[in-house]
Amino acid sequence: MTEIKADRSAPAILSTFSKFARPYLFRWLLCLCLLQVVLAAQAVQVIPTAHQDTTASAVPSQAPSISLEQAVALYESGRHDQAREAFLRVLDDQPEEPVILYHLGRLDSDREVAEQYFLKVLLHGPEHALADDALLEVSRIQFAQERHDDAVNACNKLLSTYPDSDLEDEARFLLGQALLAGSRPELSRMVFQQLLASEPDSTLVRPARLAIAESYRVQEDFIEAARQYLNFEIDFQGMEGLETVLWEAGQCLEAAGRSVEAGFVYQRLIKRYPDSPEANRARMERPLLE
Repeated sequence: MTEIKADRSAPAILSTFSKFARPYLFRWLLCLCLLQVVLAAQAVQVIPTAHQDTTASAVPSQAPSISLEQAVALYESGRHDQAREAFLRVLDDQPEEPVILYHLGRLDSDREVAEQYFLKVLLHGPEHALADDALLEVSRIQFAQERHDDAVNACNKLLSTYPDSDLEDEARFLLGQALLAGSRPELSRMVFQQLLASEPDSTLVRPARLAIAESYRVQEDFIEAARQYLNFEIDFQGMEGLETVLWEAGQCLEAAGRSVEAGFVYQRLIKRYPDSPEANRARMERPLLE
């Protein structure tokens, strides 16, 4: 009897244990399942983010595009630093566009680099509307660098290649200047006289006439040079800079040995422009002439 009771009590103990352990086991399994769901959801969120970050780092940001018209507008509005950057960006796609090359030449402070831009305009667009402008800029750079023969050739090319250019007067005046600076006063005078004959109302009349007087001075024809200077008293009364013209006239008369006439010119200079530097120089000069 005892053995039978002992045998039957064992399953009763196990049954009792299962009865109390089963709820805890169910809760533990439930928590484990929920944890797996949360981890899976986090993994799903992390994967797209990582993919997006990889994509963003793989594609570099690009500067916004700009048109040629926008670059020109920047230049015309005076925003030259921005305009230069814009033209350089557009140049990558249009390396032979005359408008871009011309404006880059105007914007570059290095004369040699600027000259190359203008020469490229002539190379790629000799019939372009800006070709004559580019050629005039080339001649100006050459004159400023005292490459007088080159400047003469560039001006002559402009006048012959673009006879209808509205830059003809400027080109002719610069041609005369280059000839005068290159010690060819007679040729320079002919050019200035042609300019005066063709454009008597041009704004270049007064500088052309001064250059003619200077051409006589370079030739050491001091009397004619003084006469040309003194004509300004009659033709351009009250003009700005007349005191300098009178001083030059007096200097030419002195060089010609006409000290009395030079003294009279200095006297008028002192009377009309008493506070000018030229008048002070004339005051020191007059005692030497007496």
